[in-house]
Amino acid sequence: MASAGQALNVPVLLAGYRFSPYNDDLIVYYLKRKILGQQLPADVITTTDVYASSPDKLPLDDFKGGVANEWFFFSNRSKDDDTIALDGGYYEIDPEGAGPITWEGKVVGYVKTLNFYQGSSPNGTETEWMVEEFRVNPEFLPVNNNDRSTQEKIANLVACKISRVQPEPEW
Repeated sequence: MASAGQALNVPVLLAGYRFSPYNDDLIVYYLKRKILGQQLPADVITTTDVYASSPDKLPLDDFKGGVANEWFFFSNRSKDDDTIALDGGYYEIDPEGAGPITWEGKVVGYVKTLNFYQGSSPNGTETEWMVEEFRVNPEFLPVNNNDRSTQEKIANLVACKISRVQPEPEW
């Protein structure tokens, strides 16, 4: 059975292509369009609650066509807390991994990085997993004040890039 994107003749990805967008492209061509209910350039990003479980328990097989050890999902925005506790671990914000994303001279969104730790905060063990959370700048996406549905999506919907940084082999 074809997905909604395939039904609209949107390719998942053309043969030989890999999904590895720049940060601004992820916001402008994917997150913004998802919020507005517009057709995406390629139907490759699924929606899941990234912060409901540890990264190794996410449906990583649902993301196809990317580069090794990178997965993309749409998700609900993380809490504004510095730490997000889960069963068996927690995400912690990396203060150095945050900042604005610009496109054509405008701030179109923001990114923050969260590292995953096993155990309990603050004594957990850092893992090789991290999440870069991308959210749209509300000023880049002006909507009618009466459009509560779109305003809620702007406030809560994010694009997440999950990365697994494997240590370099020792020779």
